[in-house]
Amino acid sequence: MGRLRRFVDVLSERGDEGRRTPGLGPLSGSSRDGAVTTIGVLVYRGVSSSEVDEPVERLAERLHADVVYVGGAPGRVHAVEPSRSIDVGCTPDTAPAIDVLVVPGGLGWKQVIDDVAIRAWLQRAAADARGILAMSTGTLLLASVGRLDGREATGHWLAGGELAALGATVMSSRTAADDAGRVVTASGALAAVQVVDELADQARWAEWMP
Repeated sequence: MGRLRRFVDVLSERGDEGRRTPGLGPLSGSSRDGAVTTIGVLVYRGVSSSEVDEPVERLAERLHADVVYVGGAPGRVHAVEPSRSIDVGCTPDTAPAIDVLVVPGGLGWKQVIDDVAIRAWLQRAAADARGILAMSTGTLLLASVGRLDGREATGHWLAGGELAALGATVMSSRTAADDAGRVVTASGALAAVQVVDELADQARWAEWMP
């Protein structure tokens, strides 16, 4: 993981975590009457809120799904790009079974690499989920637990070399899909929104291949 951590340090030097956007309330998990699908979103201090907000909400609407935010400890964490809070409702020990896994990126993702419990949960959730969406540096997190081995993937524009080193087949496009469309990666939130509907269709109707 040494090379991966060095890459994180480079990203951190280029970021601006102090940027503030007024008027944005906290993001929290949600429940829908009659929901039979659960979307699990990995969150942590410094996660990109734009990659948590619209892509997840659109996916939840499309699947009529509950949304749970999973982090290292229950409580509120600070997200960036733009700056706002996210309420962590579940830990790896309390998270329900996840049907669709979302792995956003962000400047704080180094802590996920070093968190044994989070990484173990991410590996389990990625193995069991019927659909996966990873964005930006979140694609590296997904690759680091082996879920992108030999699969076509994209992510942060600076991370192509690291993504390849973790076993993925790196694509130059803004989005990439593999495993019959059930594993989707995107360069960021805007790109992810464009493919959410297709991912929802795959997660709803196709059986997960072992």
